[in-house]
Amino acid sequence: MSEWELPASVEAQSIERVGGSYAWESGVYDATVKMVYLNQSEGGAVSFNAVLQNSSGKELKEAMWIKSGNAKGNKTYYTDKDGKDRPLPGYSVANSLCVAVTGESLAKCMESAEKKTINIYSAKDGKEMPTERPVLMGLVNKAIKVAVHQISEDQTTKNEAGQYVANGKTRTVNECKFFGNAEGKTADEILEGKDATMFDKWAEKNTGTVIDKTT
Repeated sequence: MSEWELPASVEAQSIERVGGSYAWESGVYDATVKMVYLNQSEGGAVSFNAVLQNSSGKELKEAMWIKSGNAKGNKTYYTDKDGKDRPLPGYSVANSLCVAVTGESLAKCMESAEKKTINIYSAKDGKEMPTERPVLMGLVNKAIKVAVHQISEDQTTKNEAGQYVANGKTRTVNECKFFGNAEGKTADEILEGKDATMFDKWAEKNTGTVIDKTT
């Protein structure tokens, strides 16, 4: 089994719910996948980093965490309060992008990864720097549809104990909720052979809203 495949014990969980830099307004967008690359935190967690561009030419960058850090066993899943294994939320969203573009799972799309030198932000240098990272070439420059939320959240600063705490300022960010193909079918609708209805339902409830996560 590939390290990116979910174990058989993991119960699939749909992320497609209507639900209650430049930030895109909440809504459904036709977009192009400009880049998808993998990165790793100091603690060993792996992120699936997507760079999207909408029809207005505006970019959205989001890191989806697809593997936990060393302290949590470097897993693609977690165990919920009922003792059931579930995919990491970031894994589910990243998988929906893969299905939308290729019809195949995230694990399958990992086979297209090639090491490339790309410009990504370096905290040490305070700017984007040429860096070698695995790039999922099978996803690059593909057309997709995406449901996006705009979120207002606290900015954080590292304290003397090394913990990140709210510093009294806020920022506006985006969160990709789920993906679909250019024809408007979500990943679940593609896999289950359903009609395309979810994006319209989600847009009706969420377009133009802002989720306030500030404290």
